[in-house]
Amino acid sequence: MKPFTFQQGKGLWEAGRAPSLIHAYCTVDLGRNPELAELIRGVREATQDDPLTHVRDEWFHITLYQLSSRAAHDVPEVERQSLVSELTTQMRSVVPFTVTVGSPLPYASGLIFDLGPDEPLNGLRTAATRAFEVVYGADATAYETGVLHLTESYATADVSMDHFHQIHRRVRRVRPSHAPLRIDSIELVDVTANSKKKTITWKPVAPPIPLGGGSRDRPT
Repeated sequence: MKPFTFQQGKGLWEAGRAPSLIHAYCTVDLGRNPELAELIRGVREATQDDPLTHVRDEWFHITLYQLSSRAAHDVPEVERQSLVSELTTQMRSVVPFTVTVGSPLPYASGLIFDLGPDEPLNGLRTAATRAFEVVYGADATAYETGVLHLTESYATADVSMDHFHQIHRRVRRVRPSHAPLRIDSIELVDVTANSKKKTITWKPVAPPIPLGGGSRDRPT
């Protein structure tokens, strides 16, 4: 395991070049997903002494798209609103869905949660990508989201192979090992990465954009 490095497209995300970048995220409200909150607590407890920066409750997210071709400060308000409008249009055809989060996986540069099934997540990513391409064209990003996942923590130091296997054994014992996550909206956000602290934070560009053309589900 190696210290995590944040990416802008296929290169290093340098704060001096791009202090923040526009992203499309599925943000995760742990208050609305208590089983996931329990799973996350278990992983944190199992790895509390390891060189990892755990994502704080309010910053959990699934990355759908990164506008890597320009810094956020170079995206004027009129373009931001065009993105919101197009994302709103694209999300009308995506029905809200539930995925399973887990198992937790030690990775090359941190801990992630696998997500499944792939089909609704990939459909959501495709719809988000289409919105950016309508506004900016097909070359708006070189960033590769790969298999969609939920990051639990970012590595802050080198970890030996033996230590890595210890982490793997500990997180595999965490029970429950899976939890449901309801996805009924996405957000357009202005994201800042702190390479020293290994944190991701953001400011919303607009209110959450509901899937299926409805309002975001709220607990009663």
